[in-house]
Amino acid sequence: MDEIPDQRTESGTAGARTTDTDDPRDGPERDVRLEAVVVRYSADSDRCTLVPRDGPPEAMLTAWLSADLETVVDLEDAR
Repeated sequence: MDEIPDQRTESGTAGARTTDTDDPRDGPERDVRLEAVVVRYSADSDRCTLVPRDGPPEAMLTAWLSADLETVVDLEDAR
């Protein structure tokens, strides 16, 4: 059986950003800091995963959200 090569290429951290949550549309008042980690694929859509920036290491394993990179937009552009 032929081994399928890994199509991923790591690009590191992209667009790490802190967003203030002063806008009432953002829900309950709290400070949210997320880091965007982008993994680029040569044969598939690139993926952006948001993880807590200042949380404990365990949070990176349990508190994350991934989406195709082309669906991720800047919060200010979406308002």
